[in-house]
Amino acid sequence: MHEYIIKTPDGYLYPFAGDLSLTDDETQAGRFSSVEEARETAESRGYYDGGFEIIPIDLHAAKPAQH
Repeated sequence: MHEYIIKTPDGYLYPFAGDLSLTDDETQAGRFSSVEEARETAESRGYYDGGFEIIPIDLHAAKPAQH
């Protein structure tokens, strides 16, 4: 089972004060339940195809999945 995080050229998107912000710390990245939810979130922040990466997180290992 996976959750997904979003990596942009500016950092990872993470929840902050009821909104989203950026962090360099992957462990603070916001987690999304689907690729579609992650993509919609990135696009709502002005990142489009090629401007972000959706990274699967293996919930059993709690770290990025190898791909």
